[in-house]
Amino acid sequence: MFEVRQVESLVEQARVREIFDSIWPAAGQSQVTSNLLQAMVHSGAYVVGVYDCDQPAQPMIGASFAFPAIEPEIHLHSHMTGFLEGYRDRGLGTQVKMHQWHWAKEHCYASITWTFDPLVSRNAKFNLHKLGADFISYEPNFYGVMEDALNAGEQTDRILARWDLQTENPAPKRLHSHYPDSARTIEIPEDVVALRQQNPAKSAEIRLRVREQFQEALASGYKVSAFTPDNRYILERP
Repeated sequence: MFEVRQVESLVEQARVREIFDSIWPAAGQSQVTSNLLQAMVHSGAYVVGVYDCDQPAQPMIGASFAFPAIEPEIHLHSHMTGFLEGYRDRGLGTQVKMHQWHWAKEHCYASITWTFDPLVSRNAKFNLHKLGADFISYEPNFYGVMEDALNAGEQTDRILARWDLQTENPAPKRLHSHYPDSARTIEIPEDVVALRQQNPAKSAEIRLRVREQFQEALASGYKVSAFTPDNRYILERP
């Protein structure tokens, strides 16, 4: 059994930092400084731990934080969410996102936004298909150079996703195998993380190709409407 709850004490905050730094290790750096995390907790930002209730000795196995943002509306921006090895692919990402949804609605936010790597197919399926998020924009090299082990040497292109909180519950979208002839498609690899390790030059080539296709399609008025089981974004004109 897992529980998501607000982080308060400095001890809990230290555990949050340990979890993030173990997932995104960077020599001599921490993903979140202790004073920043304390300021966020104290000011009422969204900072939660995910607890394994069957492991009382070390129950926090994941964490997430988000903060208020004002453009283009007052909303919650979800910045980091991660889980320790052994706790991934167990539905915890959905559990945290649903906790965020209800927390943000209770605190009168209009929406939630977050970013994800457009080349990671599992994230595209999760965000569009399972959560029903809208894809708002494509941001080339959004974070600039990052030095953690997962992102080092990579261009940090990101898609900005948005959840509208004006509905009662999220509305998942189906994975579509068929699409209109007028639609455009953008194909991504099945597993870009493995490709990056095996052939970084090929991974970089695909990223530039996907970037160019997204930028050209979005500039022409196309919007992401679906994702296919064979890892293609579907873009249609509204």
